[in-house]
Amino acid sequence: MRYDVIIIGAGSAGSTLATRLSEDPARSVLLLEAGPDYPEFDRLPDDLKWGGNFLLSASGPHTWGYVAAGTSEQPEPIAIPRGKATGGTSAINGQVLLRGAPEDFDTWATWGNEEWAFTKVLPYFRKLETDLEFRGDFHGSNGPIPVRRLKWEEMLPHAQAFYAACLAEGFPDCPDQNHPESTGVGPHAVNNRDGVRVSTALAYLDQARHRLNLTLRANVTVRRILFEGTRAVGVEVESGGQRFTVEGDQMVLSAGTLASPHLLLLSGVGPAAQLRTLGIEVVHDLPGVGQNLRDHPFAMIAFRETGTAPDYLRQPCCPAILRYTAEGSTVRNDMQIGPISLDSAFLVDMPVTEGEPCFGLYAASEILPDSDSLAEAMDASIDELLEQVTT
Repeated sequence: MRYDVIIIGAGSAGSTLATRLSEDPARSVLLLEAGPDYPEFDRLPDDLKWGGNFLLSASGPHTWGYVAAGTSEQPEPIAIPRGKATGGTSAINGQVLLRGAPEDFDTWATWGNEEWAFTKVLPYFRKLETDLEFRGDFHGSNGPIPVRRLKWEEMLPHAQAFYAACLAEGFPDCPDQNHPESTGVGPHAVNNRDGVRVSTALAYLDQARHRLNLTLRANVTVRRILFEGTRAVGVEVESGGQRFTVEGDQMVLSAGTLASPHLLLLSGVGPAAQLRTLGIEVVHDLPGVGQNLRDHPFAMIAFRETGTAPDYLRQPCCPAILRYTAEGSTVRNDMQIGPISLDSAFLVDMPVTEGEPCFGLYAASEILPDSDSLAEAMDASIDELLEQVTT
C-alpha cells in the first residue's frame, strides 16, 4: 500500500494532524499507533477515561514503562510516563492546559524560527479550544478541546487552603492563567469535562474516524523509517509478529519526546560514530539526535488530610497554581507551586495508607539553573506557604 501521508504515532500531535490533514478528501492518510485503540467511548478503560488521578494512568497498562536516572549522584530510578494508546500521553496526563509564556515563543522566533512567534501561534491556541469561561482575543470558542476551571466551591479543602494562603501572602488573584500577562494564583485551566480526560483521541480523532481517506492502524510498531538517499519514502512496521513495509509520499514523525529520536536513531539518523558501533547504517550524521533532553524540575511533598477521601477519579488532580518570578530572576513566572489531589492507593514509597485522604504540594521551575540553587529555591518556596496551607 502507498499513502500520500504516513503519520507515526497517534498521540497529541499525531491524532490532531491526522484529523486536520484528512479534511482534504483527496489526500490519503495512514495513522500508525503502537498501542491499542478504543473507538467506542463506553469501552474506554477507566485509567484513560477518568482523569482525576493521573497517577493511576501514569502507572497503568497504557504506558511504555520508561525509567530514567536523575544524576550520577542521585541514581534512583525515575518513572517517565508516556502514553501507549491512541491519544498518546494526552490520554494519561493530568490535563493541565497551560500555555507557554509569550516571551518563550518570541525568543524562538529571534533564534530563526519566525513561525513560532507568539502572535503567530496564538490563532492555533484559539482554534484548538472552546473556553467555557473566557472569551475575547486570547481564547477560542469553537475548538474541539473544552477548557474549564474549577470554581471555588468545587475545590477540595486543601486546594481552597492553598489558594487562600497565596492571597494572604500578597500574591495577586489570577482567574485566567492563560492570559499572556497572567501572574499570581488562580485555578488551573484543564481539559477535563465531567471527570473525563479529553484526550486528542476523543477531541480530534473521533471526529475523523468515519473518513474513507483516513486509515488508522493500532497495535502496530514502527521499527524504522526507510530512506532513498536522505529522503524518507516509507516505514518498516511490525504487527501480529509479522514485519512488512508501507510506502508514503510524506512522512510525519510524531512519536513523542523519547520515541521520535529513538526511531530516528534506529533509522540511521543521528551521531554517526554511535550508530556505527551498533551496526546501524548511517543515513545522515546528525549529532543532536537523542541528546539534551530537558524535563521540568519538580519536587513534591505528600500530606495526610483529615476527613473522608473524595472520589479522586472525577476530581481534576491539579485544581490551582501559583506562578511568580523568583527573587533575582530575569525570567517572568519562572516558578510554579500548586496542590495535587492524590489517591493514596496509587502512591509509592509515601507514608500514607490506602484509603487515607491525602494531597501533594509541588514546586517546579520553568528554567534550568544549577541543581543546588534550584533545590534551595524550591525548598524556600514551599516553606513560605507550608505553614498556612496545612493549618
